[in-house]
Amino acid sequence: MIITGIIGYPLDMTLSPKMHRAAFEAQKINGAYLEIPVEPARLKEVLDSLQKIGCRGVNVTNPHKETLLPLLTKMSKEVKEVGAVNTIVFDSTDIIGYNTDIFGLEALFNKINYEIGGKNIFLLGAGGVARAAAYVIRSHAPKTFFMTNRNFQKAQQLAQKFSATAVKTNLISPLLNSADMVINATSVDLQDDVTPFMQKGSFYLDLNYKFRHKNKVGITMVNGLEMLVHQGAKAYSLWTGQEAPVDVMKQALGLNHD
Repeated sequence: MIITGIIGYPLDMTLSPKMHRAAFEAQKINGAYLEIPVEPARLKEVLDSLQKIGCRGVNVTNPHKETLLPLLTKMSKEVKEVGAVNTIVFDSTDIIGYNTDIFGLEALFNKINYEIGGKNIFLLGAGGVARAAAYVIRSHAPKTFFMTNRNFQKAQQLAQKFSATAVKTNLISPLLNSADMVINATSVDLQDDVTPFMQKGSFYLDLNYKFRHKNKVGITMVNGLEMLVHQGAKAYSLWTGQEAPVDVMKQALGLNHD
């Protein structure tokens, strides 16, 4: 049996088990995808235990995407650059970290046919998902790239790393008004706080797929489900060595497949 799962704390409302279990069933793979709540103090203990029982790998969500890095014995070049991990592969000797959020976000931009290059982009947040988003944004050469976070020092550090400009939260309104896309990479529903300041014709992208979007006149609202599916598909391939059944995974989450 291929044992996989997701670690985080708390694990509320995660949709990852639903799509991964559907993928295993569709490909007739004897696989399990477990929900494993792990408090920060038990992180090393749990990783060691999973490796010992022959677990193939796990997804990593908050609050472990950054703090887990010292426990990895190997990591992909994306993890080294981004400074966050969201997928682990175990073998007999190593704990190997990957960041498939990058692939998921690229797939989302392709899906909505959005070109970041030459646009004004504003990123909210400075955690693990925000790091992956900043990596993708910088790689597409935006016209301007601003970011903010409640912890301004953390925003400054991330901005310096990814060629952005950090802005204090009380000064963001004029920049939101000129943004072509605002990306929420926080765990808080900010649409009512942000969209009133946004210009018509702009995009509001919420990487937290749990929030139900409201209709905002003149603003295109996009959620993170497409990103979730494609980051999960990349992880699935790393664990199984097979191409993930993306259409099946989308269907499991109620998304229309291409």
